[in-house]
Amino acid sequence: MAVQTTPKSTRKPPAYRQRKGYTQAIVTLTDAVTKRRKDYWLGEYGSPESRELYYRVLAEYEALGRRLPDLPDAAPSAAGPTGGPDIDELALQYWRRVAREFLPKRCSAIKATLRLLRQMDGSTRVAQYGPKRLRLLREAMISGDPAATPPRRTWSRTTVNDRVRIVVSVFRWGVTQEMVPPAVADALGMLEPLKRGRTRAIEGKKVGPVPEFLLEATMQHLPSPVRAMVRLQLLTGARPGEIVGLRGRDIDRDGRTGLLVARLTEHKTAHLGAEREVYFGPEAEAVLESFLRERNPNRPLFSPAEAEAERRAKQHATRKTPIGYGNRPGTNRVEDPERAAGEAYTVDSYRRAIQYACDRAFPPPEHLRPRDDGDGRRETEKACLARLTDREKRELAEWRRTHRWHPHQLRHSAATRIRREFGLEAAQLVLGHSSAVITDAVYAERDQSKVVEVIRRVG
Repeated sequence: MAVQTTPKSTRKPPAYRQRKGYTQAIVTLTDAVTKRRKDYWLGEYGSPESRELYYRVLAEYEALGRRLPDLPDAAPSAAGPTGGPDIDELALQYWRRVAREFLPKRCSAIKATLRLLRQMDGSTRVAQYGPKRLRLLREAMISGDPAATPPRRTWSRTTVNDRVRIVVSVFRWGVTQEMVPPAVADALGMLEPLKRGRTRAIEGKKVGPVPEFLLEATMQHLPSPVRAMVRLQLLTGARPGEIVGLRGRDIDRDGRTGLLVARLTEHKTAHLGAEREVYFGPEAEAVLESFLRERNPNRPLFSPAEAEAERRAKQHATRKTPIGYGNRPGTNRVEDPERAAGEAYTVDSYRRAIQYACDRAFPPPEHLRPRDDGDGRRETEKACLARLTDREKRELAEWRRTHRWHPHQLRHSAATRIRREFGLEAAQLVLGHSSAVITDAVYAERDQSKVVEVIRRVG
């Protein structure tokens, strides 16, 4: 059996093109086994229908292991209904009325799903959409598309299952708006999710706690606001989004327990009516003290602007040029800079701040770093990547994978510590999960030392 050396996620898909001398679109596929080539006529070149059929042909081609497929139906069945809204209209109405009510991360997932759904079946009437079309959409999710704009990476099995559920929820919402026949939504819900070991979809990487050596080395390079957020996550098990949005007005002292508590109005499960309270013990209160003191209660506790001011102060303290020479503090500031530090961290800016600290604590090997041009200027990250070979880029990616961590891992670290010291139920309550199953399966790492101790005694 031949070994395939080109990863599916980076393999260039067969091109959508116009047949010479015709106004028709065409794609040519090659059978992976027989090497037979076949042209597939897609319809009028440049039309939405021809592009949608192109994506469906590619999805079925990949689903069959790159064997030549039969041409999927390009038009609705003559026996079925032809009226009603199309999927473009359904997706647009769902996005305008529903999707933007979710948190930003969920909105991004919904947006990517709707984009792919419209790309493959936008002009299809909702009444003609069924499990077969949904299965082809799922195959496209599994395959990815490096030639897309923006490029779409291969999605993992759990991500694909989640995105399929989004599609089903869109159609079920359409039923409530009398845009979709109930039978269509019911049929889509019958498609079974992908199961581990029974699909070609990749398995996502499991998120684990932050390794101690990475955490200790990185903390020394974090600005004080970010260092405080990291410590609070470790002490409370809170999500990154719950920490970055904290304001003084959110925090109060609980009269029953005597502890500081943040009662959050915006959190991951707020749309389900769930309440979320984050309690702060003595150590966490000590971390918060300096940020709560003399701070406007309506302003975020942790500010990138303050982190930038701290960085500039450190630079000034280590300045080598005498103060009477060169630039004086503030003289080279731009009045209206293109980019300025904001007043509040986002989850993304929090993650990037940690990555920068990781890179300072664990710089990559010399040949993978940005170079100095000899005039005191340093090569930009973009220029450095353009200079590296493909092998060096892979080497750099592997280095960063093993020497970087992200803030969501801190929640796993806290969950593991709480479970080890106080049990699974305590970890569930602190993390705010409705079920201990989630805590056990996803967050809290089991204590392997107990397994070792038992085996030593009985084995």
